[in-house]
Amino acid sequence: MTARPTQGKREEIIRAALREYRRNAISGTTLKDVARAAEMPLGNLYYYVKTREELILAVLDECAHDLQALLDRLSPLDDRAWLAAYLDWLLEDPAEASQLGCPFGALATELRALGDPAADRAAEIVEHYRQAVAQRTQALTGGDPDRVFLVVQGAYTVAKVLNDPVLYQRSIGQLRALLQPTSSR
Repeated sequence: MTARPTQGKREEIIRAALREYRRNAISGTTLKDVARAAEMPLGNLYYYVKTREELILAVLDECAHDLQALLDRLSPLDDRAWLAAYLDWLLEDPAEASQLGCPFGALATELRALGDPAADRAAEIVEHYRQAVAQRTQALTGGDPDRVFLVVQGAYTVAKVLNDPVLYQRSIGQLRALLQPTSSR
């Protein structure tokens, strides 16, 4: 059996931490929980990540990377096709969306509530996300740059509070229908 590269194991730990933070909140997740989720002894985790703060920042970097990968994948599309692909991405896993909320906003909200210094880094990610959606959807929403972003965040929040994936799907579907060209309705 070949040993895994160090970077690969660190990425596994970061992904495990992201899953645990989204499921149980940052405040409800210990490094021991992350080690268990990454299927490794706690002592080994310290080889890859020295502190809770380092792990939180690594998770936020992973979120920023995931967001940028999505935006890069959608960037060649015109605004209407971009919006359709973005809405499809939002609907990839409605159950997860309704249980865990926005993958970027939920962490940012908790870090801000905790007064964690990483909250500013999380806010930068959310702001980058908001600006990207606003830039690509402003012309489709009658000039309101934040309409789509705020509706999506509302759908995430209410569906999470109610744990209702159908509500989430319906909200995103209604958004799609509202933004279709009038000639196709």
